[in-house]
This record gives sequence, structure tokens and C-alpha cells, in this order.
Amino acid sequence: MSGMETIKRKFQGLIDVLMPWEDVEVEEHKDAAAEKSQQQAVAKPARAAAQEYKVSGGDSIYVERTEAQEPAPSFRARTRAQHPQLTVHTTKIPELRVQIYVPENFDQVTDIADNLKSGKAVVVNYERVAVEEQRRICDFVNGACYVVNGCAKRISEQIVLYAPEGVDVAEAMPAALKD
Repeated sequence: MSGMETIKRKFQGLIDVLMPWEDVEVEEHKDAAAEKSQQQAVAKPARAAAQEYKVSGGDSIYVERTEAQEPAPSFRARTRAQHPQLTVHTTKIPELRVQIYVPENFDQVTDIADNLKSGKAVVVNYERVAVEEQRRICDFVNGACYVVNGCAKRISEQIVLYAPEGVDVAEAMPAALKD
């Protein structure tokens, strides 16, 4: 019989949707709505201690919490008024370190590349290196400088400055060099 009752309820719901209500039923519905709002007004103080849950297609339901269910206070729930905003100003200028290398063979290029990766500017003097070895070292260090978004500036025929990203290298004015 429960299957039949379910079918009857579904048909009754379909009939209610398709057929208009009579005036008596509308008044009863309004009275039921007024009674429900009175119950809600009485229940508002109790709702303050209850958790509200929204139900799709219906009204909210309220579930009371016991002390064991009360959420622990959150440390992130504090407002800006409780924590003053602090601003830290520093006058310390970041230190620029420059490392000078006079390589004698290709084995020293890893030290040069490591210094570039760590943010240090590097000056490489190629005077003590054979021409073909100088080309290999120069290519490797130029590649390392490119990887760290740096720049390379030729100081003289045999000396090159490699600067990592964040180091601004300005060239001297030609008039200042003549003096």
C-alpha cells in the first residue's frame, strides 16, 4: 500500500500544480503562512544559538549545537581593528658584491656561474688564458649570464663584467674617460 500512497501523493501534487486553487484553499494557505511567521518570530532567540542551514527549494532549518560541537575559536577570524597594520621601512641598501676572476683554464667556470646565480656581479680577466680556451670560457659564462637574465659589458679587450638581473650597469661617458 505504501507504493499506492506514494503514487497518490505524486498525482495530488501534479493536480495542485495544473488546477487552480479555490479561494478557500488560498485563504488557508495565507493563514498557514501567517502562523509560520509567528512561530519564526518566537523561535528567533533560539536561532541565535543554532546553526542555520539553507535547504534547496525550501526554508532554512536550524540545528542547535551543544558545547562539544561548538567550533574552536579561529585565530584567523580577527578583524583589522584587533590587529594594527604595521609597515616596516628599511634604510639598508642591499649589498652589491663583485667577484673578480682571472681564470687559467676552463675548470673555473663553474665558480663564476655559481656567483652569477647567487646574485653577485663577476669581473673576468681573460689575459692568462689561451685564445681557444678564452672562447669556451666566454661562451659558457655568457650562457650563464643569459640564464639569470643578466648582462655582459666589455671593459677592455681582455676584461668583461657580467652582472646578474637587478644590477644596473651604466657606461661611463666618453668625455669623462678623456680627462
